[in-house]
Amino acid sequence: MSEQVGAVLVFVGLFLVLSGSLVLLGRSLRVLFGRVERRRLLAPLLLVGAGLVIGAVPFAAQRAWMAFVGLGERERVVDGRKALVLTGWDRADYSILARKSDVEILEMGNADVDDDTIGLLAGMSRLRELTLNDSRVGDAGLAALKALPELESLRIARTAVTAEGVAAFLADPPPKLREIDVSGNSIPTAILRKWKNAGAGTAEAPESVALERRYVN
Repeated sequence: MSEQVGAVLVFVGLFLVLSGSLVLLGRSLRVLFGRVERRRLLAPLLLVGAGLVIGAVPFAAQRAWMAFVGLGERERVVDGRKALVLTGWDRADYSILARKSDVEILEMGNADVDDDTIGLLAGMSRLRELTLNDSRVGDAGLAALKALPELESLRIARTAVTAEGVAAFLADPPPKLREIDVSGNSIPTAILRKWKNAGAGTAEAPESVALERRYVN
């Protein structure tokens, strides 16, 4: 549904609701004084109901489109991986994430993204790259990201994370994490350097893997 058609339906709905409400008010007063029968209230009530239904159609259509069709240009395939770009998302509801378990690349750098929003990522077991720059994600949200088994790259620049939170996260990071950006958060470089060197010589992360670890601070 185009924005123009949606706007027209909303306008028509509001017009019907307003008209029906005015007629209903007038007739209710007449019923109160015994001048008309109560059945005369049915027509304006139906008018109000029709207005509410028509006005709700664009919103219902939009939700149905997002749920069953997709998010348009915000969904794409990058190097064979499904990507979802919600940076600049103009809605407060991120529940769409619960239905996107196959996303491997997610960009969500918005000021209204917080620790509660991170909880919606729990089912994204295939997520490899996550960008949360300029969000309000803090230490609790960062800790929740440990549960993402495929996470390789994390960008949390200019967020609410602290040095203590980052240190705790990197002490027990997602098993495949190899890149992290914490710039703008005043994180001591020593914390990042320790993580970068931590995997060398272990069975889980041989030296060749450890050399690939990168950080931005």
